[in-house]
Amino acid sequence: MQTLTGMASMQLTTRMAEDAADHAAFITGWQQDYAQLSCGRYQGRLDELCLPRLQLFREFSSCETWQHCQAWPGAVWFGIARPGSGGQLRYCGRSVPEYTVLLSPGGSDFTLRTPPAFLIYGIVLPLALLELHAQLLTGHDVPASWHQRGMLTLPAAAYTQLCHTLDSMLDTPADSVAPSRLAQASITALVQALLQGQGGGHVGRSTIQQRHLDWVSAASALAASPADALPTVDELCARLHVTRRTLQNGFQEVVATSPLQWLRALRLHHVRQALRSAPDDNTPINDLAAAWGFASPSHFSYDYRRQFAETPSQTRLLAWQGRGS
Repeated sequence: MQTLTGMASMQLTTRMAEDAADHAAFITGWQQDYAQLSCGRYQGRLDELCLPRLQLFREFSSCETWQHCQAWPGAVWFGIARPGSGGQLRYCGRSVPEYTVLLSPGGSDFTLRTPPAFLIYGIVLPLALLELHAQLLTGHDVPASWHQRGMLTLPAAAYTQLCHTLDSMLDTPADSVAPSRLAQASITALVQALLQGQGGGHVGRSTIQQRHLDWVSAASALAASPADALPTVDELCARLHVTRRTLQNGFQEVVATSPLQWLRALRLHHVRQALRSAPDDNTPINDLAAAWGFASPSHFSYDYRRQFAETPSQTRLLAWQGRGS
């Protein structure tokens, strides 16, 4: 796995994406999968600043997404969603209160269900570096809640100030400030903000919340494998041994949508990736769609065009042109 080790002392990059799967590959050293959930043409942007042993980024996605993420091992990730992200933001299946910092240790999976027009800041640094700065600033060890998966709610003013600080860091010309000073200022701003936080308990570990996450994971596994037909809600209930109402409520909590909408969006995502990854494949698009459970060519074409703002044949053509350029 790639990490920040051996990188240039300061590297600022901006990358643009027109597909959620491409966007997932942008952040240095991470393992990620993104799937587009809402309708429309996808637009993504990542501004990433890599400093010695420290990573800052600002990430925007225009459409709702499902993200399965893992930061580099030995680090701690702090996610700071732009204020006003809306009630559809879920972290490991839980709604995220306003002004809440998300935390996850590197090498550990977490999930995000993001709303439309979503912007999040990220700070990633080794746990040892975080502990050192906490000791220097406070004289105390890092609280346990700072290096485990969880959420930490800040006062609105402290949270907003942290967002402003990260914007200024990411908008600073690369040659105007020494990397060590920029890293020091970033970690200091983070620690000072976190000291005002409340909460920090584990996320997604209670029995019922873990069960809901397991249902979504099982449905995602079904969606990731070609099949003759999309399972019905009743079939999904039978597989998971739950009632229809319980399943609907669980999906609404974790991904803010229904099971069938979830399955359809993920299946469309996988068809799209098949078209983009093998543009020279001569398999008729209707046959490919049928292999992923879309029996009606007209319904598939309508759903696909509505989801991605282009036809399946346009996706294949653009991928072919991109490979030839």
